[in-house]
Amino acid sequence: MEKYYIFNPIYNKYPQGTCKKGTTVKYELKVAGIVNVDYITFNYAQDGGHIVKLRMQKGKNENGYISYYAEHKFTRAGQYWYHFEVFTDKEHFYLEKQDNFDVEKTYTLHDQYMQLIYAKDSQTTSSYQGGVMYHIFVDRFNSVGKVAPRPNAVMRKDWGGEVNSYENYEKIANDEFFGGNLKGIIAKLDYLKSLNVNSIYLSPIFEATSNHKYDTGDYSKIDSMFGTKQDLQQLIDQAKEMGIGIILDGVFNHTGSDSVYFNKLNRYKSVGAFQSKNSPYYDWYTFTDYPNKYECWWSVSILPQINEKNPSFIEYMTGKDGIIPGYMKMGLLGFRLDVVDELDQVFLDALCKSVREVRNDALIIGEVWEDASNKIAYSERRRYFLGDGLDSVMNYPLKNAIIDYIKTGNTKMLLSTIYMLKDHYPTNVQNNLMNILGTHDTARILTVLGLDNVSNAAAYRKDNIYLTPSEKVRAEKLLKQASLLQYTLMGVPCIYYGDEAGVQGIGDPYNRGCFPWDNINQDINDWYKNLGVLRNNPAFKQGSTNILYCDQGVICFERVFENNRVVVAINKSHDNFELNLRSPHINFFTNKSINHITLKHDEYVVLIKE
Repeated sequence: MEKYYIFNPIYNKYPQGTCKKGTTVKYELKVAGIVNVDYITFNYAQDGGHIVKLRMQKGKNENGYISYYAEHKFTRAGQYWYHFEVFTDKEHFYLEKQDNFDVEKTYTLHDQYMQLIYAKDSQTTSSYQGGVMYHIFVDRFNSVGKVAPRPNAVMRKDWGGEVNSYENYEKIANDEFFGGNLKGIIAKLDYLKSLNVNSIYLSPIFEATSNHKYDTGDYSKIDSMFGTKQDLQQLIDQAKEMGIGIILDGVFNHTGSDSVYFNKLNRYKSVGAFQSKNSPYYDWYTFTDYPNKYECWWSVSILPQINEKNPSFIEYMTGKDGIIPGYMKMGLLGFRLDVVDELDQVFLDALCKSVREVRNDALIIGEVWEDASNKIAYSERRRYFLGDGLDSVMNYPLKNAIIDYIKTGNTKMLLSTIYMLKDHYPTNVQNNLMNILGTHDTARILTVLGLDNVSNAAAYRKDNIYLTPSEKVRAEKLLKQASLLQYTLMGVPCIYYGDEAGVQGIGDPYNRGCFPWDNINQDINDWYKNLGVLRNNPAFKQGSTNILYCDQGVICFERVFENNRVVVAINKSHDNFELNLRSPHINFFTNKSINHITLKHDEYVVLIKE
């Protein structure tokens, strides 16, 4: 069907994507010559501001389409929204964004395009961008030496045994421990390096009652079951010698009720907010009926929520001698911020500033599950990418799109997501993105790919789910396809510990099993090591991502940086896909030089320019 109007910000906007403050951006709308246009306006508004209308200039007529142009110099950082308004001899209407970023005719505005203008670039070290991240749930990765259990801890002596379900999810005790610790991670640094890992993201390690440590008891201490500050320093130092940076999980939206700050169980010597209104921590929390009713994270009573606007809390965390700069001075690469969209902007600004005052090329990653460029949380538009904010986010949109494509062969969601990342995220942020296929909050990727339907609600069943032999074979084949996209699209791949060893599991807590050191799936492990080698190509460090073809079950794209070019193609259709190259390329998997290849159903290829 003939298109009467053509506009896609990936191809009809110059320069492409987000722009720095002071940039003049040119927009080109193509209109079929058979449309009797009187005039067209380019309409834009800064977020929450008034609409400004610019009359578009008529350009040349080519191939039956007349081009209309609008130029605007953006002098202020922020999120802007734009659309086109067309006036013909018979009517007037709007042209707004479709899901796949093409243009759609409408008489009532619903979905406009976004133009993000940022004040300054992320300064994160580019050495991080070319490697692989590794996400470790500390209690379940590896154990070295004697681990002394804390009071009330259930200490398992069967490393790798089946994880038990929660007896009472409302309580969420998470008191089952297998003994993983920091020394255990140090002992496996050579293994991680064999995967080309150059950054390790640790689940929380501050003192806390649970095995996951998202219920912080004392930010100033490393949990005794994980080790000491000396152990953390040793991990940071030895990892650095191997070219690996350490990232800590920052849980600053809430603490545990069993903490030095709240002290509901009266197990700390401090005077906590629960015990007295005269506590130095009382104003950190919001009580609705003192002391038993207070604001909590998602109504979970053991996780009282912090009022991050409180000056005392901000100073404690970000001041000159605060918690965050204190850990950064140990040599960290940076922090991953838990539920960052629930953090107050004033606190987040102070946090980012305190991190960069210690290390100006640090990495700050936010946990955001949607498009982070224009996220609205608690009725407030977040400004993560405008400058001095986040350097990266967990790339849940790409995760979901990859899984959808690999399982269904439908390219629509994948193409739309790639376009969104290219158009909405600054280039440096794209290069820093934390590309995940699974986390401690989601079912294991092998399980997701092996089952037709996986719901995290199944996490609270008492019977675990393991793949049948035939499901496992299917899942392992699909995992190679999914991880290939994870490793080669914009961003940095992040392995959730054990995924590269064939670990299965539905949602929490079954997705947090022990690393199977005595039962590694060697075929999957070798595959991930091979992908790690591929990541050494400079095209994956800062190279642009260009879609060559994405339709009818096939995706083909290139990564290009200077003279380096890598072409990746996957065929999920049931027809053959013919890929012709203008010059010889090396097939990464066969090491043969070719300029043509035929991909059958479920086949894939990586081609590297000679």
